[in-house]
Amino acid sequence: MKNSRKTTVLGRLEHHRYAKPLAFIAVTFLITMMAGTIMADVKIEKDVQPVTPGTVCYTVTSDYQTGPNKLEVLLPDKMEAGKKYPVLYTLPVNVGTSGNWGSAIVELQKLDVPNRYGVIVVAPAYDTEPWFGDMPKPADASKPWIRQQAYITDVIIPFMDKEFPTRAERDGRYLITFSKAGFGAFGLLLRNPDLFAKAAVYDCADPVPATEIFNTWGMIASYGTLANFDENFNIIRLLRTDKVIKALQGGDRRIVLMAGSLQYGGVNLINQTLQDSKIPYEFIVFPGMGHSWNAGWLSMGVHALLSSPKP
Repeated sequence: MKNSRKTTVLGRLEHHRYAKPLAFIAVTFLITMMAGTIMADVKIEKDVQPVTPGTVCYTVTSDYQTGPNKLEVLLPDKMEAGKKYPVLYTLPVNVGTSGNWGSAIVELQKLDVPNRYGVIVVAPAYDTEPWFGDMPKPADASKPWIRQQAYITDVIIPFMDKEFPTRAERDGRYLITFSKAGFGAFGLLLRNPDLFAKAAVYDCADPVPATEIFNTWGMIASYGTLANFDENFNIIRLLRTDKVIKALQGGDRRIVLMAGSLQYGGVNLINQTLQDSKIPYEFIVFPGMGHSWNAGWLSMGVHALLSSPKP
């Protein structure tokens, strides 16, 4: 397949043979899980005081996580009557709403993304280290059943589509993140290609973690077992499946792969696997750029995902 990859290196543009030009309100409701018939109680309460000034903030309580978690929403200053807005879903690298790597919604607010692009920005938080797996249902009903990807698809998206004038279709949903949260963006897109339009991931962590890392870096709390990870959430395996290849081999580049270094984490392996599977994508390299939400890559990632900003 020709023209399947576009690689941009800031400071110079490389064209490869694959290249192609560029109040307090409580809402309680029932949600049916995609994979079965189990019903889950979800309570979503609007906070009087948001975590981040200028946002709309909610506290979400569900059995998909171990306790209440914040959900921050950043809206355009002026919402046009009757208009449906696309939604940019950010995925956190740390627990809570901020941490060592900063805050996605704070940086996107600084960039004025909702007004420039006419988009709603969403930042869900997690109380368990976010590696974005769904663990198998525990045999012991007293133990928590962590489902970090399903939390997005089964809880957050239905709430957003109910509460806000969203474009509730595949082409109205986008994902952006970096580092180990890349497991979430890739996993959500590849496992649900009809639910999300595109994903942008910067400095993705190694998609094939060593057993020692899996056992000691908090991944067990997300996936439960290495076998569950390998069978259902391994990015490289997913990129090689016929279902994913068929879904992503159209003319649109639905993956934006970014890196501050070509040697970082799993960037090279993902890059090569995308080429091997002949999946169109965009590859952007920021030589020497840092590893945080505020390092500078975010504006380019948003631009690659969304249409041109308003004049």
